[in-house]
Amino acid sequence: MKTQPLRTTVIGSYPFPGWLEFACQHLGQFGDADRAEMVDDAVAIAVKDQLDAGLDVISDGEQTRLDFNLSFYGFIEGIELESAAPRRFGPPAHDQRGKHKVIGELRAPRGLGAVEDFERLKRVAAVSGQRSA
Repeated sequence: MKTQPLRTTVIGSYPFPGWLEFACQHLGQFGDADRAEMVDDAVAIAVKDQLDAGLDVISDGEQTRLDFNLSFYGFIEGIELESAAPRRFGPPAHDQRGKHKVIGELRAPRGLGAVEDFERLKRVAAVSGQRSA
């Protein structure tokens, strides 16, 4: 009987490394180059883990999504975050975040970041793949 490898991948987010989670709470203390380096390092960790596991298709582990779904909102013009969160007590959840309201035509002239994320993944995976070989 001929065996075929099981094609594998990861769907969804890798957990942030502890240092990135901590840094996210203090982003104002870092410069643009510092933040880019942190993201590259987190992506490199997720990529190496996937390559070491022998996955066929890898992802960036969504390490660039410093706030899961709200990260996309930073690319969209024509929305504004309301100043006060509707709920402040209880376990952290989406209802503790302020809501966005439409204030103009919705546009994303720079896209939603997917191209940059893909280019970063290709660059980091190429370097990580060389180290794993």
